[in-house]
Amino acid sequence: MKSLKWIAVGAGLTSVIPVAWMVWKPSLTAGVVCIAWAAAASIASAWSARKLGERRQQAAVWQVEQTAIQMLNHHRHDWMNELQILYGYIRLGKHDKSVQCVERIKERMQQDSKLSKLGIPSLVFYLHSYRTLNHSLQLEVEIVDHIQLDRLTPAMADNLTEAVIRTVNAFQQGEKSARGEDRLLTITFMQQEHELALIFEGDGPFDNPHRLKLQIEESLEGQGIRVEQTHPGEASYRLRLPFAT
Repeated sequence: MKSLKWIAVGAGLTSVIPVAWMVWKPSLTAGVVCIAWAAAASIASAWSARKLGERRQQAAVWQVEQTAIQMLNHHRHDWMNELQILYGYIRLGKHDKSVQCVERIKERMQQDSKLSKLGIPSLVFYLHSYRTLNHSLQLEVEIVDHIQLDRLTPAMADNLTEAVIRTVNAFQQGEKSARGEDRLLTITFMQQEHELALIFEGDGPFDNPHRLKLQIEESLEGQGIRVEQTHPGEASYRLRLPFAT
C-alpha cells in the first residue's frame, strides 16, 4: 500500500516540471506538454487511488474473515467441551447431572439464537466477536423475550451499536489492576414500555462506580441516551433510549 501512496504523490509532484518549463519558457509546445503531463499525472493518481482503495477493502474483508474463522473455532471448542462433560456424566450414570448439562446447553443455544436475531448485523458481529476474542473482560449477553431491532432506522441502529461499544470500552478502561481475578460484564437487552433498556452489570474489580458512570455518560454525550445507576455503589448501569413498538 505504501508504494501506491508514493505513486500517487509522485504523479502529482511531477506536474511541477512542465509547469516550471511553461513559466521559464512559454510556448505552444510547452503548453501542450503541460496539459498532456497533467492529464497523465491525473490518470496515474486516480489509478493508484483506486488500487489503494481496493487493497484496503481486501484487507478489511480479510480481517473480517479471520475474525469469523476464530469465532467458529471458539464456538466449536466450547461445544466440544460441553459434549465431553455430558458424555462423562452419561458414562458415570449421573442422570441428574446429565439433565442439568443439557438444560445449560439448551439455554445457551436459545440466548445465542436470540442474539443472532437481534436485527443489527454490526452489533451482533461485535458482541459475538468480543466474547470470542477478548479475554481481559468476559462478556455475557442476555436477551429478555425476543427483542428484534431491525425496525430501527439505520441512524438509530448505528447509535445503539456505538453506545454498546463505548460502554463496553468504558468498563474495560475502568478495570482495576488485579491479577488473577476474573472480570465479567453482563449486558441484558429488554423492553420497558416504550423504551429499550440495556443493563450493564460488572462483576469483579472495577474502579469507583460513580467515576465509571461519569465516563459512560461522557462517552454517550449527545446521543439522547439516559444513563442510570441501578445499584448504588456497584458497577451496574441502565441505558435507556426510545423504542417504539
